[in-house]
Amino acid sequence: MQRSFNLKTIFNTVEEEKAVIENLENKPKDEFAQEKLMQLWEEFLNQLLKANKIPAYNALHTGKLELKDNFKIQFEFSSASLANEFDLEKDNLMWFLREKLNNYAIDFQVQVIQDDTVKYIKTKADVFKEMAEKNPILLKMKEELGLDYNSNE
Repeated sequence: MQRSFNLKTIFNTVEEEKAVIENLENKPKDEFAQEKLMQLWEEFLNQLLKANKIPAYNALHTGKLELKDNFKIQFEFSSASLANEFDLEKDNLMWFLREKLNNYAIDFQVQVIQDDTVKYIKTKADVFKEMAEKNPILLKMKEELGLDYNSNE
């Protein structure tokens, strides 16, 4: 007897993943202060450095965090890409904080606050302008010597 094998029948039966929901009701909910939270935040950032997770460290150390009511921790980042980097590490951070603080009611809120005053890359013109504000003689030298700060020669 020969059996037939049909790939269509295999792919038509899709197993759905069921989300695992952990019951945290009977877990400890010890109180903690903003200062303790900040100490552990620094410890977590240092762990990222030691694990050579430099992009995650660079993104997360710019974030601001604040303890809110009911053990909610609000994180503020200046861009969506920094918040995305946080999303990659948030599960690790959650378990780290829950264990260290002995509080399983901790929850995170993430906000992206656009900060237009922060410039990460300065043009040569920006650098020259800042230098000329500190030392106006540079403008005179640029004019007298015919210098062009956009030139690479």
